[in-house]
Amino acid sequence: MSVPPIPLTQCDSSTPGTRPPQCNSGDSIELVGLAALPTAIPLVRSFARAKLSAWGLEADHGWECRQVLSELVTNAFDVTGEPLHRDLLALDELAVILIQLRISAKKLIVEVRDSASGRPQIPDTGLNDEGGRGLRLATMLAGEWGWYPVTTPTPGKVVWASWALDRKVAS
Repeated sequence: MSVPPIPLTQCDSSTPGTRPPQCNSGDSIELVGLAALPTAIPLVRSFARAKLSAWGLEADHGWECRQVLSELVTNAFDVTGEPLHRDLLALDELAVILIQLRISAKKLIVEVRDSASGRPQIPDTGLNDEGGRGLRLATMLAGEWGWYPVTTPTPGKVVWASWALDRKVAS
């Protein structure tokens, strides 16, 4: 059963940012919300594998999509999550990361919404740096990527990536 999309794409139109194609009634959409915890990364990979398999896209875009999605969720965790001790976890204090996969305008689109308002940056990384390569990887593996700020229901941003689809996909 598909969950109806939540307004990942609502934002103040006067703010800068690039957007993927807007949602329309013919889109295939799957959405999941995860607590901003380290366990979100393997869960989102499983979510993407299952959905892309159901849509018949696993062979075409599965590996690239999962890699990029993992990086975007890792970045969202880094800017919104807190590594809390197990005894201190309170459900009402955890930040949530929203992940949406959709097919729209002959594109596979992944969107990751977090509660941080800062602009995503591709940092200068050295050969021995352990992090900072997520958006660079998205640039190499996705057809395109971008971000835009959101204001409702709470402030934050959506970072997205997309791949062109050459064939009809299952719904």
